[in-house]
Amino acid sequence: MSSGKGRLLSLLGGLVLTEATITHNEALGAYRLLRLRGEGLRSKGFEPGDKLQLLLPGDDVRTYTPITWAGGETSLLVYLHGDSSPAPRWARAAAPGDTLRFIGPQRSLSLPPGPVVIIGDETSIAVAAAHSAARPGQAKAVLSVLDVDAARAAAAAVGLPSPVLIPRGADLNAHHQAVAEAAAGAKGASVGLCGGAALIQGVRAALRASGVEGVKVKAYWAPGKVGLD
Repeated sequence: MSSGKGRLLSLLGGLVLTEATITHNEALGAYRLLRLRGEGLRSKGFEPGDKLQLLLPGDDVRTYTPITWAGGETSLLVYLHGDSSPAPRWARAAAPGDTLRFIGPQRSLSLPPGPVVIIGDETSIAVAAAHSAARPGQAKAVLSVLDVDAARAAAAAVGLPSPVLIPRGADLNAHHQAVAEAAAGAKGASVGLCGGAALIQGVRAALRASGVEGVKVKAYWAPGKVGLD
């Protein structure tokens, strides 16, 4: 089903949308790695953690984090979250040569220079990879995931080194505590907490209880909702 925002963007077209061509679509289990190329990308400023809002077929809008941005090219990692929803259907069907329209880059999860800790889930691999590429050796990723092997393979494909992957179990309170504990120890690092709203709520409470303040928070999704970011 199209969204009001998507219909408006479709009507405005080239006034607000940038076009790029899909050059690569690689299946990575529960993920898809897409590469895009376009002259319009060369004129766009980019900082790690920025977002693109994609106008998908049917005028649906979904938001993704570019991993790389150079020479008129960028790359996106799509987590296939929900087989019947528009984004997974589009990501599976997207083919080299297809045109993709979007707005952005726009600010989303900006963090100051220096060491960072990115806490999130499967939808946070891309933003962790973007920050890691921008500050080699200074970014730590702690991710809550259902499938550790699949997440590790996706992280390797996008150049995210040695993420801490914590399998998500039924006891979410204990899980959120474990995620918070795994993120501890990086003194002086900026902390970005992103991904699902429930994860953010639980981990943020655990971090606060342990004395961690000043966490930058960005919710990417919640069950039954789209367009949180």
